[in-house]
Amino acid sequence: MGKMRNLAFLALALTACSIPFSHTVDALPYLEQEGTFQVGQGGINPNPKTLGPVAITWNPDPRVSLTGASLAYKVCFTSQTPGATFAGTLSYAAYLGGSAGDLFSEANRLAQGSGDVSQLNQGQVCLEGQGTLTSGQLAAIQSGTFYLGAQISGDATSNQEATIGYRLELFQIHLSGSFRP
Repeated sequence: MGKMRNLAFLALALTACSIPFSHTVDALPYLEQEGTFQVGQGGINPNPKTLGPVAITWNPDPRVSLTGASLAYKVCFTSQTPGATFAGTLSYAAYLGGSAGDLFSEANRLAQGSGDVSQLNQGQVCLEGQGTLTSGQLAAIQSGTFYLGAQISGDATSNQEATIGYRLELFQIHLSGSFRP
């Protein structure tokens, strides 16, 4: 009888415990990885250049509880117009939210970086950024459907109509939480 009680207690203890975990989601395959936009004397066209929203769905496991998440991204810009000279800055902002309709609101902005584009005629200019998800963004992921997107903006200008290409090199979401067996 004592052994049965000990086994029952052990089974109860095992079901009550949770195991910490961390997992990185590579969201790069879901997003627009490459594209172009125009820059002239009047600035970027369109400004902002909107990428997305893209819906990501998964089947949530009720045994998983997310307690934190962060995003890291890297995007590189190159001039595709020989002889063009550039001035000003470009910004890249990453967004994550629970609906497509309000994805590009301030509350859903996850990370933003900006950089000087005057070096575009000599090579690529890369922007990197990171951000920590809010509790609302964690809830959107936990729900099983969430949306990702980005915007390219800034006050960049060129001495002539020029095409700038962008290439998204990194867009990872690092999740942490616990798993209840």
